[in-house]
Amino acid sequence: MSATGNARAALTAGGPVGHDLLAVDWEATPLGPPEQWPRSLASIVQVLLTSRFSMWMAWGPELTFFCNDAYRRDTLGDKYPWALGRPAREVWAEIWPDIGPRIEGVLSTGQATWDQDLLLFLERSGFVEETYHTFSYSPLAGDEGEIEGMLCVVSEETERVIGARQLSTLRDLSAAMSSARDENEVLASAAEQLGTDQRTLPFTLVYLWEEDGSARLAAHSGAPFAPPDDTWPLAALVDDEPLLVEDLERLAPPLGAWDEPPVAALCLPLGGVGFLVAGLNRYRALDEGYRGFLELVAGQITAGLTNVRAYEQERLRAERLIELDQAKTAFFTNVSHELRTPLTLLLGPAEDALADPEDRLAGEQRVRVERIHRNAQRLLKLVNTLLDFSRLQSGRINAAYTPIDLARYTAELASMFDSAYERAGLTLTVDTAALTEPVHVDAEMWAKIVMNLLSNALKFTFAGGVTVRLRAHEGRAELTVADTGIGIEAADQERLFERFHRVVGARSRSHEGTGVGLALVAELADLHGGEATVSSVPGEGSTFTVAIPFGSEHLPADQVVTQPSGQTEAERYAEGFVAEAMRWLSPDDEGDDHPFAEERPRVLVVDDNADMRSYIASLLDTRYSVQTAPDGAVALELARREPPELVVTDVMMPNLDGFGLLAGLQADPATTDIPVIMVSARAGEEGTIEGLEAGADDYLIKPFAARELLARVHANLELDRARRTRDALRRSGDLLDQAQRLARVGSWELELATNEVTASAEYLRQVGLTAEELRAGGLARAFESVHPDDLERAAKSIQDAMVSGRLEVEFRLQAPQQGTRIMYALGELERDDEGTPVRLRGSLQDITEQRAGERALAQAAAEREAADRERRIADELQQSLMPERTFDAEQLDVAAYYHAGVAGTQVGGDWYDVIDLGAGRTGLVLGDVIGRGVRAAAVMGQLRAAVRAYAQLELSPADVLEMLDHVVGQLGAEQIVTCLFAIFDPRDCSLTYANAGQLPPLLVAPGEGPQRLDGSAGPPLGTGSPRFTEARADLIAGSHLALYTDGLVERRDRVIDAGIDRLGATLAGLDGQLPIEAYPDALVQALVPEGSDDDVALLVARARPAPPQTSAAIALEDDLKEIRRARVFTTDVLREWECPERLIDDVLLIAGELVTNAILHGRPPVELRLRRDPEHLRIEVDDGGAAIPRKLRPTAKDDHGRGLQLTAAVAHRWGTRPLHDGKSVWCELTLARYVR
Repeated sequence: MSATGNARAALTAGGPVGHDLLAVDWEATPLGPPEQWPRSLASIVQVLLTSRFSMWMAWGPELTFFCNDAYRRDTLGDKYPWALGRPAREVWAEIWPDIGPRIEGVLSTGQATWDQDLLLFLERSGFVEETYHTFSYSPLAGDEGEIEGMLCVVSEETERVIGARQLSTLRDLSAAMSSARDENEVLASAAEQLGTDQRTLPFTLVYLWEEDGSARLAAHSGAPFAPPDDTWPLAALVDDEPLLVEDLERLAPPLGAWDEPPVAALCLPLGGVGFLVAGLNRYRALDEGYRGFLELVAGQITAGLTNVRAYEQERLRAERLIELDQAKTAFFTNVSHELRTPLTLLLGPAEDALADPEDRLAGEQRVRVERIHRNAQRLLKLVNTLLDFSRLQSGRINAAYTPIDLARYTAELASMFDSAYERAGLTLTVDTAALTEPVHVDAEMWAKIVMNLLSNALKFTFAGGVTVRLRAHEGRAELTVADTGIGIEAADQERLFERFHRVVGARSRSHEGTGVGLALVAELADLHGGEATVSSVPGEGSTFTVAIPFGSEHLPADQVVTQPSGQTEAERYAEGFVAEAMRWLSPDDEGDDHPFAEERPRVLVVDDNADMRSYIASLLDTRYSVQTAPDGAVALELARREPPELVVTDVMMPNLDGFGLLAGLQADPATTDIPVIMVSARAGEEGTIEGLEAGADDYLIKPFAARELLARVHANLELDRARRTRDALRRSGDLLDQAQRLARVGSWELELATNEVTASAEYLRQVGLTAEELRAGGLARAFESVHPDDLERAAKSIQDAMVSGRLEVEFRLQAPQQGTRIMYALGELERDDEGTPVRLRGSLQDITEQRAGERALAQAAAEREAADRERRIADELQQSLMPERTFDAEQLDVAAYYHAGVAGTQVGGDWYDVIDLGAGRTGLVLGDVIGRGVRAAAVMGQLRAAVRAYAQLELSPADVLEMLDHVVGQLGAEQIVTCLFAIFDPRDCSLTYANAGQLPPLLVAPGEGPQRLDGSAGPPLGTGSPRFTEARADLIAGSHLALYTDGLVERRDRVIDAGIDRLGATLAGLDGQLPIEAYPDALVQALVPEGSDDDVALLVARARPAPPQTSAAIALEDDLKEIRRARVFTTDVLREWECPERLIDDVLLIAGELVTNAILHGRPPVELRLRRDPEHLRIEVDDGGAAIPRKLRPTAKDDHGRGLQLTAAVAHRWGTRPLHDGKSVWCELTLARYVR
């Protein structure tokens, strides 16, 4: 083929650009028409036009311009098609000083060039534009071998270069501000970092709002610049929307990195704090990417300012709390001092009265004064304890550390408890060996340590004994008090020495106490330079250890004295402890269980304080027969053995408290109607409401007057007696009414000659007449109560009977006391021997209920037909609402079963769901809407959608149910719903669940029997009790879990517990032998082979072993300096995994933000974890703070908005999840996005 043919063919086959090249007037160019082009030019043009890579070329003496379609699209812009066939110097006149010398070098030397990311200012879009290019110029030879032109192969890198620059700015800005602790540091960090990129940001100004609405220039980057206040539209900026300000050249703004000033600036609000003015790069269009970058900058500054202001508020709040704590301590100190004066005036006269030999008290008066003295002593002990604590807190406690014989002194203190332990039936072993070195202690403080420990041991030990030992150990005197008591759970041991902490539900001799005894022991040990510790095994006992260093070097020198002082105060303090212990063990401690006296009302008094129990009993026993009990457990046993007529009970008691006693009485039919008066020291409306809501009949607050107690007891007994009388009368009335209904057929006779009517008593009752009224008025009077509309028909029935001999009529009767009733009269005509009618005799029956029943049957038939239509609609509705699996749960196989209990229908209220919660977690839901039909199916659909929505908010199972309870409440119609929501987390193979009225899930672990998960049983939804708890179970690989509704396990001939046990045994018996899909059918066949009358929903899950995956983790300190270490760790790990650089950049950005948030807003420990599988890379940051549910899309205004906004923008998916000791923030990146 000729050269001419080659050139035209090349242009024709060159696509749109080739056709535009054919349209060029080549005659006017040095190249001439294509028919005259050399073969070499035709060949290179063909290569150019058919290449998909961006290229342009120049040929001939004027370097005539050619390009391909890729170059037109990527680079040429508005210059196309004008540039085709023109000299290259004209096409790229604006950059010819940069590229001309390079082209000349190629043409003269034949050597190719290479430039990477070269900055060129192109005019292709109507303005001078900052662009970056990587390209090579190569020589092109003609037919004779001489260089005739050059070829440029180019890749425009503008977006990548500018994007990397912006990402670096954002990253450095985030890191710089993360360590800022006040507003000035935030502004200085922002100005410094923004000033490093003056190409993108020639200048920035940060303004903060003042209280008067004006704006103050607080920081700037770039050259100093302070434009007039009216430059920026302050009023419009309050609307929280970015605003563009143009025509800036008149103000001579800073040039930045360019030779010309910006012509416009963008004003961006800083979340109500102020606004950012960003000078715009005049060589770049304000497109979506540029604007998004500026918004992220503003978001980071907003977050920084918000964080430090929140930090400052927290600091001020902490200072206020310290001040409040100091004020509270001062208050306790002052009140304690004030209380000691009246206590002295109580104890002194009481002791004098008891010890007076001349006017000796006797009988009941002595008992009363002794009671006053004992309780005044106890009150003094409590006041002294509070005073000790307030002194410790304020640092004003006075100590005198003296060298004493600690072994002898400890033995003396312990021996004071001998009688108390002997009365309790316990052994007290004291083994205090002499110490080889002197120990300096404050005698009174040491007595408080020993007394508190011995008193505590006695309180919680019921068998065995207590051993007190003192030994020298590793340079310290070590006191141990070991008991064989109830022991302490591990979770409570950690908080045992905290102020006011008490172990809930622990069995003890008394519920009395302040919760500061052991905390005081720890504080006093610390004042001696020592420590207090505990070790315990539940059910076996506890050992408390106090260790104090030998010598006095560790003590304040001004508080060390060489001569021991008297120990009178310490011994008196010890006497108070012993006296209190003896009160726990008083002869009345077990209560008084003698039988009630039959002739008086029976009252049961329950209180763990012997004095209070005795006092209340003494007030009541003049009028009532009184029994007493020391706690709720004993009281419940007495009440079941011989039910009292009234119970007076304390609220806070050991073993079983007042609320437990109340619940036990109400649960037993024999005691459920017994009125209960609760007596408590808890004042205020909350305590009263709590007691009354629990079912108490009355609530009495301590202290109370004797006459008030007597009045309350009398009133409640009278009310109960009135209730019982009313109930008896109601039962009698019901019996009478039943008898009357059984005899509702009346009889009557009508004498035709006289119209006289005689009737039975039931007839007279029916028509509302007396016998005399009926006899006097005759037939006319009997007809007065017939409904006017039926009167004619009733009269005609008598006339017809004269002919037919039979009367039969139905009519309405309007009786004065009974309203309108429907009556049925039946009669026969009697004739004399001559055939003359003599009388009518018959009956009158009330058939109102019968007709009502017939109408009900007719209505039921109509409703059944409507129900069939409704069922068909509901079937379709429910089938559309049942879930379809759209994901594979991580480490969990799930199978489901559903069957409606009504034959011929698929609709009911049962439902289930399986939800992908992200981060590998799976949500399992099982619920039951009480009822069937469209209503139940529609409610089920609403609730299923609500559960899915709430589950995605990263809420805990208990919180999801609480939110769902509000939804049920809004549905109205007293809707009752049961629901169980569980979350399986493969990270620790845990199942966290909350239950609202559903039957307990069944768990079968490998090699173990079935286990009921009943740790979070709560009320159904819609019952007005929205407080739900949650529990946790291990779901290790190979475990099977069954969630089921009652239709599977409940039958008429089988109690529900037996059904649950059978289900568990069947589940365990399958032992993983079947595929998970076969489990539901196997379980249903075993439990209800003939089918169930109720709906059945069943969800079975099997945990799988974790698949192989690549992971790495690092533990971080609670210090912002750790952010750099987290970045280095992330970079090293990802490069070891050979991840693309773009992926590494994104992960660094996300990990840096999440770690910063964890350190700033969370709590230690902090851990960063990276996980990779074939499809995703997951970033997880754990800390000890509370979880943040993702209720809305994050914005820069949120507390964590900056980091979460960046995370949401970059990650494929993200969220948070609660951990048992904190939270985890996670996000996933899809690896396919980073593969080119």
